[in-house]
Amino acid sequence: MINKGIVSSVCLLVLSFWNFCVAQEKTYAFEELGQPIRVPLNIEFVTRNEVTGPIAWGAFTDAESNALVGVHMEDGRLIEVDLSEYGKANALLLFKGSDEYIYLYSGKPGRFFKYDIRLNKLETVGETSQAKYWMKSSHTVSPEGLIYVGTYPRAAVSVLNPVKEEVTVIDRVSSSKGSEYVINLEADTEGIVYFATGMQHGELWSYNPKTGQKKQILPENLMTYGAPQIWKATDGRVYGKRGRTTFLCTEEAIILNKTQKAAVITPDNLYHDTRALYLNRSGNLVLENEKSKMRSILESAFKPAAREVFAIGDIYNGKLYGSGMKPGNIFTYDLHTGNIEDLGILTRGRIQTYDILAHKNQLFMASYSGGFVDAFTVNEDGKPSNRKFVANLHSLAKQERLHQLITGPDGYIYSPTMPIKGYLGGTLVRVNPESLEVKVFRDILPNQSLLSVTAVKETGELFLTSSIKGGSSAKPTEKEAYIVLWDPSSEKVTYKGKPLTGVGSYEKTVQAKNGLIYGTARDTVFVFDPINRKIVKKIAVKHPDGNIVRIKLSETLGQDGLVYGVDTRNGRLLCIDPSINEVTVLDQHPSLVGVRFAEVKEDGYLYYAVHSKLFRVGVIN
Repeated sequence: MINKGIVSSVCLLVLSFWNFCVAQEKTYAFEELGQPIRVPLNIEFVTRNEVTGPIAWGAFTDAESNALVGVHMEDGRLIEVDLSEYGKANALLLFKGSDEYIYLYSGKPGRFFKYDIRLNKLETVGETSQAKYWMKSSHTVSPEGLIYVGTYPRAAVSVLNPVKEEVTVIDRVSSSKGSEYVINLEADTEGIVYFATGMQHGELWSYNPKTGQKKQILPENLMTYGAPQIWKATDGRVYGKRGRTTFLCTEEAIILNKTQKAAVITPDNLYHDTRALYLNRSGNLVLENEKSKMRSILESAFKPAAREVFAIGDIYNGKLYGSGMKPGNIFTYDLHTGNIEDLGILTRGRIQTYDILAHKNQLFMASYSGGFVDAFTVNEDGKPSNRKFVANLHSLAKQERLHQLITGPDGYIYSPTMPIKGYLGGTLVRVNPESLEVKVFRDILPNQSLLSVTAVKETGELFLTSSIKGGSSAKPTEKEAYIVLWDPSSEKVTYKGKPLTGVGSYEKTVQAKNGLIYGTARDTVFVFDPINRKIVKKIAVKHPDGNIVRIKLSETLGQDGLVYGVDTRNGRLLCIDPSINEVTVLDQHPSLVGVRFAEVKEDGYLYYAVHSKLFRVGVIN
């Protein structure tokens, strides 16, 4: 008598081997699908010089570069000054020195530059700082004309004296733990400059440039999370707000319950009777008549900024959903027509959306910053609408990055999280997709962030991976990351282990049809059996030239039953056959180097992004 179980196993093995052989013989076509997110460029000011004529200027930042952009307001002639050789900055700051000179702050690390408009010449001013990050609004100009830029880390301020062309750095405005960002800066008419710092707690410093003295003036009871808000009013003084408390800023202290509205700043973008507003998505300059408010278009050769593709989510109604970064516009890619549509900002978090989950007739989106979860229905035009507020994890649990959204074995939606800046300890968030009720589970792994979650149908549990890292600038206290099984019924950890020694973070995981779970850390794939609660194999993936290897797996399984992934350091397309637990290199392509994600979808393609461009490669016939 023939054992049917043996026959089934043999058939599965033969089928898997056949898939494996076909995969090796296949030719892979890598397709660039387009740049989903392009944004207009605001005009910051106009220079009016007899030699050069009127030029409208803007600060260009895209996924790969920074550039000073100018468009002549009479003939549309384009000027582009590339700053790439100084490093890609998160923001380019412009300051109009005169109608002949423009000062800039950019680079990585940050530094000042001077641009001579007539000579079309860029030169550095002063030395580089240690700044790695600053916000677009983190600057001010004092009555004396000094330019102040607030930066991170070290709560430092870079200062440029344009007259002397000297640069100084006010290092460690605050030396207290948990206050490393100088976020808001303002100068009053008396020349006192105010620095609002923040992270774990906010502080407010007054700085006297004549004496070099600085003083912390915010009372302790107002030193809550984040930086206080400050602004300059029409009377020339600086006012602030913390929660519901308003105040006037002075060099020695704040005066409570004093406030004035912020001064309205008229843009310096007028030439004769015409204002230069912005460069539109077609790269043309939009002009507006000062009196009639009628708008006109001046053609230019400018190519609008393409922003980074941050993530992709589910396919819904034949469209793949994804998100850009800075801004976090939502886009769709139509699988049938190949059309890409930018839907703009849909979520409450405006910087980026981590995941988009299709659940029945709704789309759930997890966005940053703020740790928001929003739910949408799709209208007759096929676009998400009727946004419902589901959660604000920033205020609810001091969390702001929800890395993933999945449907659990119990029908609830789950998301692993990372805390706000300066904090340690992630959570697991549960959402009832019907009532939208939210519950947060803390301390599943104390002082560790949760990076991924996979539903284990066989046991009804959730498989979680962690990282010792916390929010930005938080100092880890744990030495190693873990994997855990968590039971939604008992709300308890049922297994905790370390697949590898000395690992600080584990990437996203995927479950194969045989029930085994596949995950990665650095150059190693681990295979975990959730039934028997043990690691069954570790696969070290090497490169023939000895190069460093970093592996990312698709969190969804291929419909052929294979696990797909990418070696992001060397641009190699990989697959794992769960029947034999071996990694195969399918192909190599330069577009796979440095990818943020690689996800195989039900249409048989593996989708990924390189900076601003969306790609795909067919992996399943």
